[in-house]
Amino acid sequence: MVVDLLTVLHLLAVLAVSLRIFSRRTSHGTALAWLLLVITLPAVGVLMYLLIGERRLGKTWMDRAIAMQPQVLRWAQSIPASTLVDPSTLSTGAESVSRLATGSAGLPLMGGHRLQLLTDSDSIMRALIADIDAARSSVHLEFYIWSAGGFVDELVAALVRAARRGVPCSTLMDSLGSRPFFKSEALGRLREAGVNIVEILPVNPLRALFIRLDLRDHRKIAVVDRRIAYTGSMNIADPRFFKQDAGVGEWVDAMVRIEGPAAWILEAVSLSLTALQTGTAFAPPPPPDLAAAGDSHVQVFPSGPQASTQQIEQLLVAALYAARREIVLTTPYFIPSETLLTALRSAALRGVRVILIVPAKIDSTLVRYASNAYVDDLLAVGITILRFSDGLLHTKSMVV
Repeated sequence: MVVDLLTVLHLLAVLAVSLRIFSRRTSHGTALAWLLLVITLPAVGVLMYLLIGERRLGKTWMDRAIAMQPQVLRWAQSIPASTLVDPSTLSTGAESVSRLATGSAGLPLMGGHRLQLLTDSDSIMRALIADIDAARSSVHLEFYIWSAGGFVDELVAALVRAARRGVPCSTLMDSLGSRPFFKSEALGRLREAGVNIVEILPVNPLRALFIRLDLRDHRKIAVVDRRIAYTGSMNIADPRFFKQDAGVGEWVDAMVRIEGPAAWILEAVSLSLTALQTGTAFAPPPPPDLAAAGDSHVQVFPSGPQASTQQIEQLLVAALYAARREIVLTTPYFIPSETLLTALRSAALRGVRVILIVPAKIDSTLVRYASNAYVDDLLAVGITILRFSDGLLHTKSMVV
């Protein structure tokens, strides 16, 4: 009798999850993978699907996101026309990608920027600290990982100095990525100086069945005076100390220092996440004097834990199909979707030179084996794979 009851419960659980998978708008491959797991290993499959099968951030968070949409739309419509660039002035391929970005995220192509590529952690941190020391009106940081020690202590000191001279300073830190930092003395120094600290997506194992704990805030954004911004792959961590027991060497990152109107956009994008987490209104400060700082174009395309990964994928795929001569892709974790893999293969087959740069060593055995599974298919169509051996290449970039 007990066995029969367990069998019935097992079948009902498998049926319920299977119907749920079919009802969701997931890719064909993803749906089949979940079905295979649920049918062959029902106990494991059902539990795993409940934990990570759907994008769940909780009803409160999603209700806030829906309520915020009209506010974000009104703000986007207020972007000064003097900063906008007509996408038709771009090449055909770049124009199509820009228009797709605007249609998906609602943020336009903007001109008047000065860009500086910073390719080592010391130069990145020196530049950021210098900008914070020169800040007059605001400092806002959003990073997945904060890890005390090394030059991070110097950054903390710069934030303390800025806050004590009356500059409003705020930081967003991911609860999981920055977990050790929340217990550090450095955090206490920031709070004592008056730096506003927002913990993004607090980790609570008891809510794992209701909220996806693996959906994190991986953004890396720093904005000073709404005129200068940094974004790229580097966390607030000194690579000379961070994860040195992983046996992969120092992490290698790149950031772009942006002067111009996109800095104001990046701060507003980050403040939208503050509003989602705290329940406060989305009310970014008005733009500063948006005089041109250079002649480069920038278009911000935000992501985040609440955003669909399909939007980023669509943009990447559009850029890959627009390529005519060369694609250089750099990533530490290469596990492409079928759509992205097809776009890369198609580019190579039509004569585009495709170069994939990945680290020789990474900090995840599972990812290493998963990435290696694609090597033969890529090499078969003429894609060049380069393995970076001087540390863990953590940079994410694509040049078309």
